Amino acid sequence: MKQKAVDIGLVPVLVEQLNGCEEVQKPAAFALGVLALDHGDEVVVDAGAVPPLVQLVSSPNDDVRATAIFALCMITKGSATHRDAVVAAGILQPLLKAMRESTNADVLALGADLLCDVWSVQPLPPLGKLAPFLPVLVSLIAAPQQDDRVLRGARAALASVGLLCHEGQGTNADRDALVECGAVGSLKPLLEMGEPVMEAVACITMVFVTRGSTAHVQAVIDADLVPLLVDLAAGEETDPTLKEIAAGAVGNVAQGSQHQVEYVVDAGAQKQANEGLPDNPYSTLVEQAGGVDKMTELQSHNDIRIASRAIVFLISHFPTRLDEQRLLALYQLHVVQAAEVETNVGPDDDICSSCDSDGEGEDEVA
Repeated sequence: MKQKAVDIGLVPVLVEQLNGCEEVQKPAAFALGVLALDHGDEVVVDAGAVPPLVQLVSSPNDDVRATAIFALCMITKGSATHRDAVVAAGILQPLLKAMRESTNADVLALGADLLCDVWSVQPLPPLGKLAPFLPVLVSLIAAPQQDDRVLRGARAALASVGLLCHEGQGTNADRDALVECGAVGSLKPLLEMGEPVMEAVACITMVFVTRGSTAHVQAVIDADLVPLLVDLAAGEETDPTLKEIAAGAVGNVAQGSQHQVEYVVDAGAQKQANEGLPDNPYSTLVEQAGGVDKMTELQSHNDIRIASRAIVFLISHFPTRLDEQRLLALYQLHVVQAAEVETNVGPDDDICSSCDSDGEGEDEVA
């Protein structure tokens, strides 16, 4: 029956009806989606159906929008060529607008399905173009009493994000897009909801983001995600694979700037104090990631301000890694006292107790 419809030239007629009134747009879009389902997608695409279907995603009528998205799902599924044609026709902006504005379950569920098709077909598209959808998908999952179809679609679409965030699949421009559209901060509910798959998606995304510049790392810190990542990495009940991914993200943060390394360890010290823990739960992760080695090297930095901050940090958290000769040299130059104001570490804390009182071994300060 479907082949007969193609043979008699029905497809071009249906495409023409997409530009008609609402009463004919919905059945025409539905018919084209059904025809595309059984390997007739080439005929539907060749007949020029993609551009008017994309236009219908902006229709004020939710039924028309949902049916147009359904047809585009059928056209896109499993085909990189057709996926690229749909993206080239400009689907992303109207689809994003529809999913932000609509409360219709069909629009939201089918929209998530279309995103899943776009994200999962090889070769994978640039992550930056799809980044603005992440906050929308997370909000759908976090919404109370959400429709089951919407939840399934949103979870599947977010799971596909892991493919795009895999090592080597993204660039700093993609990381910029994730930060600028608010996607980084929006992932916080995924880390808090206790669903391993969604936690893994968030952790993989954070590993990708924190492999970028210190500005990208700072975006993760500013979103208050590091404590949640550490809790997963250190949690006794956390799946071992998820632990490894979360620890990788924290490790990347601990290899950031001097201030970022300090933030991770200081946050662990605060958690230790608040919860009465015997040890700082973040210190081990920072040490394993090489963050302590970085701070140890910074003791000898030519910039005295950087060197003094590194020394005070080590005094507070890793005293065994302290270069006492360097400390004495900076102390005698009245540099460490300036740092004392910020850290409450001073001469009364006996930080030089093992240094020679006559200053032997004092380093030359550049």
